[in-house]
Amino acid sequence: MKRLEIWTISALFAAMITIPVVIFAAGVRPEPNQNRPPTPLPELSVSGVLGRDLTPQLDAYLEDAVIIAPGAAAAQAWTDVALGDSPSPKVTLGQNGWLYYTLSLNKPCIAPAEADDFVDRIARAQRIVNATGRSLVVAIAPDKATIIPEFLPEDDDSCVAEVAQVLSELDEPQALLTIWDEMRRARANDRPIYFRLDTHWTHAGAAVMAEAIVETLAPGGWDPAAVRQVATVDHEGDLTVLLGLPSTEPTDELATVLTGTEQSEAVRALFTATGAEYEGARAVDFSTTGKPIVAGHTLVLHDSFGWSLTPMLSPYFESVAFIRDNDPGTIALHDDVVAASTIVDVVVQRSIQEVFFDKDLAAGFLSALADEFDSFAEGTKGNGDSLQLPPATTPDNDIYVIVELMAGNDGAEVVYGDFTAALSPDSPRSAFYVGEGGKMSFAGQVHYRLVSISH
Repeated sequence: MKRLEIWTISALFAAMITIPVVIFAAGVRPEPNQNRPPTPLPELSVSGVLGRDLTPQLDAYLEDAVIIAPGAAAAQAWTDVALGDSPSPKVTLGQNGWLYYTLSLNKPCIAPAEADDFVDRIARAQRIVNATGRSLVVAIAPDKATIIPEFLPEDDDSCVAEVAQVLSELDEPQALLTIWDEMRRARANDRPIYFRLDTHWTHAGAAVMAEAIVETLAPGGWDPAAVRQVATVDHEGDLTVLLGLPSTEPTDELATVLTGTEQSEAVRALFTATGAEYEGARAVDFSTTGKPIVAGHTLVLHDSFGWSLTPMLSPYFESVAFIRDNDPGTIALHDDVVAASTIVDVVVQRSIQEVFFDKDLAAGFLSALADEFDSFAEGTKGNGDSLQLPPATTPDNDIYVIVELMAGNDGAEVVYGDFTAALSPDSPRSAFYVGEGGKMSFAGQVHYRLVSISH
């Protein structure tokens, strides 16, 4: 280790150790912690300071001795970072000051069969949406680590790059939009496309996805000259907040400004089936007059990556609603799904498991659009009843079961395989993909109907 680095760490430790002593000399005493004496100052040595065994001992000392909570937390966090240890399990310390979201690095690898299943799930969702005359785009936002991997820790053994490679090489269904290659090329531009201290992409990174979406829906419609810088601001990195060391980095705020158009914006509440306000999300509605590129009404479902996407994308649409929720099966979203002629679902790479495997995107769309499909069989089931479903997917059809709470009932539960639907007056409808068949169990009064979707 260079002499300057040793002196820097030594100075940091001197400050961390001196602060509690000064406070103690001023007559302030720490409160007892869990009925035990405060942790004593650990024995220090050069080798100990430069090693990692000292970190938990010094953490405990600072936590007990420094009685000003914000200062104690910051002091402890700075100590950990100086030693190369992350004070938060949610944040991975990269090289050259880069931070990464640990959750994205801990995602499992994708086996070939899982990749095929992922493609099939999106294809099934596309068939349902297309059968109603609507169009669907499922856009996958790359995780930062897949586009900027060179600053990951030297000992990184995550599957994040492998997952990106597998997904980028898929025999994609028409609805699936991936932009790994486009994002890598965009790194050559002057503006950073991901934040160094945040999990998300910058407006410059979001513009790459916005272009891909517009070109998918209206080839030739994207205007790179319409992307304008509106401000330069200090952006607080969410990963630094998780570390307990809030810090900022400068970034250019961008927006699309299409010549000859005017845009209006309104925030709208969403409601459950009983009319109660839905607390999970709100809709942000935009309308563009003049010469919008994409006609009709569009619904954009998104996660946190959608916020930077909004000013890049919204001016291209005659009418568009942005809702931070990736599940079209959410009852409060059903009216918006029905009202849209085009649906875009933006999902960050690390959420693929939760959005596409823990739930079923196709069944969610069918739940929302159920009134537009005829059934070939239906009936009612009561508490303790079951329904045996044979394997029902053929090369030409997919079979689903739509379940709905019968009027006058307070609730019901339907279980099929690994999926459970809890029905209530606020959320009375759900749907299941039959797939390989099996037993569907009912607790409560439920009406069911079987629907066939042609390939």
